[in-house]
Amino acid sequence: MCPGRARLSRGGGPDPESEIVHGMWVSKISELIGSSSVSFEDAARHVLGRANRTLRGITGIEVLSKSVKVSDGEIAEYRVHLRLLFDVAPRADQHW
Repeated sequence: MCPGRARLSRGGGPDPESEIVHGMWVSKISELIGSSSVSFEDAARHVLGRANRTLRGITGIEVLSKSVKVSDGEIAEYRVHLRLLFDVAPRADQHW
């Protein structure tokens, strides 16, 4: 078997009995929206803080969009739409 390749079963999918080989991983994406009355950065920090309570292994964040809510001619709220990437736990580390 080549390095970086998982063994396949007869049906073509991954062999459930084989271990994951070096260099391979599976990540999941979750999109979240958060807000703050202070700044875009503060809104992103609130999203990350909340996500860390339920998601393990967050490895990256992509900012998809930023917007503001205006009230009486002033910025009332900063909003961010984020895409969070996190690793899926290996079979031996499942936590559910």
